[in-house]
Amino acid sequence: MSGDDTSYYRQRAIDERANALRADRADVAAIHEELARLYQALVDSAELRAGVPSVGTEWEAERVAKR
Repeated sequence: MSGDDTSYYRQRAIDERANALRADRADVAAIHEELARLYQALVDSAELRAGVPSVGTEWEAERVAKR
C-alpha cells in the first residue's frame, strides 16, 4: 500500500466517524464506528496494509474483471 493509500484510508476513517456522529440510529452509528475502527487499523498497522492491494490498481482490476 502506498502513502497515497494510507491517506485514503485515514480520510475514510475520518468520514466514517463523522457519519457515526450524524446517524439517527444507534445501530447505524455503531456500524460507522466499526468501519472507522477498521480503516484506522489499516492506517496504523503495517502488517494489515501488507495484505491490501493498492487503491485503484489491483483491487480495481479485480473488481472490473468480476463484472
